Amino acid sequence: MSRMAATFHRHGPLLASLSLWVLFLSAGWSALPMRDRQPLWTFRPAGLSAGIAAVSARPVPVFAMRPDRSTLRVGTGSTQADGRIEFTPFDLEDPLLVQDSEGLLFDADLRVLWLLASDEERTRIRLGIDALGRGLREAVDAVLKSPEFADDYKGELTNVIQQAADSAWREPVTRNAYDDLVRGVEPLLRDAARRDLMPLMLNRIEPLIWEMLGANAGALIDIFRTRQWDLKPVERTMDAILRDARERGIVERTSRRILDSRQARTFIQTFAGAVMDAMTRDPRIGGLLVRLVTDQRIGGYLSPLSQPAADLARFAPGMLLGVHPNNDLNAIAAFTFRGFITGRSGQLIILTSPGQRDEMLRLDPRAPRPLLRDAQP
Repeated sequence: MSRMAATFHRHGPLLASLSLWVLFLSAGWSALPMRDRQPLWTFRPAGLSAGIAAVSARPVPVFAMRPDRSTLRVGTGSTQADGRIEFTPFDLEDPLLVQDSEGLLFDADLRVLWLLASDEERTRIRLGIDALGRGLREAVDAVLKSPEFADDYKGELTNVIQQAADSAWREPVTRNAYDDLVRGVEPLLRDAARRDLMPLMLNRIEPLIWEMLGANAGALIDIFRTRQWDLKPVERTMDAILRDARERGIVERTSRRILDSRQARTFIQTFAGAVMDAMTRDPRIGGLLVRLVTDQRIGGYLSPLSQPAADLARFAPGMLLGVHPNNDLNAIAAFTFRGFITGRSGQLIILTSPGQRDEMLRLDPRAPRPLLRDAQP
């Protein structure tokens, strides 16, 4: 008996610790959703073509949004072969699983964090971005006007831009947009010619004929046609017509109508986008930008950018990631951040009230993809 007591005295603390660990793990295991629970709901994308292709085969975390827009993970979704997502909750009695919960499917990126921010936070971030944009424009303007840029960078960058413009012009999408512009402009030009230019020309026709007669009187009676017609009156008449058109604002009015057309806006947008795409593909642009931003001589011109960039970097991450005083990183921000680090962003589902769903869709019609909820499978 004394031997058993000695043994227990020696190993008692270890046995007690192991017992506590077993009890702790048992309690934790019972609380985790690892037992054979049946799915509570089944979601399917409202637009099957937009939803099924985007759904990952990996488990989809499901979060519930509280009235204050904070979120809490409440379960896991599993994607089925037909694209449906079966939702299994951690706790069937969770009060957040109200019957009017609406499911929204998101890509785990900054757009979902932006939507989860409060109106005040979004306003402050937007004002910070506006200030950063103003500082960036001032800094870029100062850099472009600097002698250092003119001497060491402008020539090479101009060459890149010219080649990008040539490449963009040859793109089929650009040519199609240009052909559409030409077809759209033809009716405008015909209307301007009929309504504005034709009256000017008719007013000048009779004086033109008299001038032609006076300038070509000798040629008219030359039966051998040895003289060429004197066309200088035509040139003077054309100059007069152009002068009249400018004075009456016909050129400006017609140009404005053309530039206001849908085809002109589409062409300019298409061409500009193609130029930017071509520039990003040019291997020289990366090295040029690295040299530019690391050039100590250029750093002095970037001062308008430093203060708004520092201000935005100070408060924006905390708002988007949900890091506030006495608060931990919120679950959605943690999931999104992990995706950034691993390069596997994945997707997530947020359960909202109908009002919260409508507000999110109003702020961003594309990021939230509504899910239709079926009955319990």
